[in-house]
Amino acid sequence: MVWVSIPFLVTKSATTQTWIRALSTPTQLEQFSASYDATQDRLLLRVRTSDDAEFRFWLTRRYVDLLWPVLMKMADTFSARKAPTDPATRGILAEMAHGAAVSEANFSDQYQNGSSFPLGEAPILLSKISVTTKEGNTQTLTLLPQEGQGLHLELDEKLVHVIARLLQEACNGADWGLKLQVVSGDNNSDPGALTGVRRLH
Repeated sequence: MVWVSIPFLVTKSATTQTWIRALSTPTQLEQFSASYDATQDRLLLRVRTSDDAEFRFWLTRRYVDLLWPVLMKMADTFSARKAPTDPATRGILAEMAHGAAVSEANFSDQYQNGSSFPLGEAPILLSKISVTTKEGNTQTLTLLPQEGQGLHLELDEKLVHVIARLLQEACNGADWGLKLQVVSGDNNSDPGALTGVRRLH
């Protein structure tokens, strides 16, 4: 299980890769990397932890298309705690939070490869998504393959928006034609996205 902690920095290369670095004490998560692999026509998500272990996952276009509204619903959940009865205000708050998270990012560091691979060096194809919503400042996003181990991320509001930016940048390189716009979760097609596991079919 890999947990995201804060505060964090975000870094990006001049190509289609984007990174997130978590800087906290104690730190379990060190960096994310998302890059487009044209041969596979998939995004390669890499996660490196503080013990220099690296976890690798494939994200298909379909998977990203399912993941995006889940992220927006998570963002809306955070915004709803500030404006519970006003969907329009929640949308504005979500856009402001996204802009603030991106503007605070640091785009100078490079992703550092891990030295060990607990789940193997071959990337694991993700197919399921679930979210655990709870009181407080975080929600748990779980990304899983059809069978076996996956990724469990404890995310605050800022990190939800930074991961959204990560996907936007990587998908721009993929040229998949996905409309990954920051909108209120109420405007997404699956209002029940946080109530169970979403699967690829």
